Amino acid sequence: MKKFLLVLLPLLLLGCASNAKAEKSSKSQSNYNHFWELWNNDKAEEAEAFLEQWQLEDEKDPELYVCYFNMYIDKASFEQMHVESFLPDGYQGKYFTAKNDEGDSIYIYSVIEYDDENSQLAFDYLNKGISYNPKRLDLYFGKAQFYFMRGEYDKQAEVIKTTFELNKKYADSWLWSFNESAKEKRIGFPESIHEYFVKWYNTGDPAAYPYMMEITKLYTKEYPKDVIAYNDAGISALLLNDLVAARTYFERGYELDPSDMILLSNIARINYNLGDTAAAKKYYEIMAASDDPEYSNYAKDILKEYF
Repeated sequence: MKKFLLVLLPLLLLGCASNAKAEKSSKSQSNYNHFWELWNNDKAEEAEAFLEQWQLEDEKDPELYVCYFNMYIDKASFEQMHVESFLPDGYQGKYFTAKNDEGDSIYIYSVIEYDDENSQLAFDYLNKGISYNPKRLDLYFGKAQFYFMRGEYDKQAEVIKTTFELNKKYADSWLWSFNESAKEKRIGFPESIHEYFVKWYNTGDPAAYPYMMEITKLYTKEYPKDVIAYNDAGISALLLNDLVAARTYFERGYELDPSDMILLSNIARINYNLGDTAAAKKYYEIMAASDDPEYSNYAKDILKEYF
């Protein structure tokens, strides 16, 4: 009988701990929803008072700091109108065209900017949340995203480098919103790094290119068998006009997966740009023999026009 009780007792304690965790998660979700209900209905004073009370009750709750962070981002944001003779690189918003007094075309558009004071408060609260919850990957990514939104690519890159280092420790135990397992939610770490690369690329802003290179180089180091990492690094090198390095990255990726037509196309093109037409022709001929008609026809057209 005693042996039976010794086996049962830990199970009973585990069950209690699990229930307590579920209740805390439910409370956190309820608080989160209540705050946004107040905030989104223009009840700012009530919303902020609620956060203060929530903090007194559970100072370490990560969702509390998610709310603080996003609230101060909302406070920091303002719309800035611009009238220019051109649209900024990578601009994807709405705009109007008109003529100035000289008859030249002008563009009227707006961008969302963020004041420094409220932005700093957003970062301060998020950093406090991270200090209590170092395994919450979404908090780091949220921080990196806000630096991106502010155009502070250097600081964004530093946050991403921090997550790379922490990933060595938390790869299988990262948490996501409401402390759900990032692994169970299929939040892929390398996939997230690739998304940052795409966002930088889409800005068309040369100021972002050195950080693209820095992070994608780290990406290939930490994930040496990830084909996407080498393509990202190759494009980053290309944007910095380092064609030799770009070719090296593309070739390493192609060695891992010779069926990757994007890498094959990039290798062919970079060889052509470097003046190695024989190598370029060889790779285009390989692509022309592909079973994929889209890539095959593309390569055949290139061969017909340039070789």
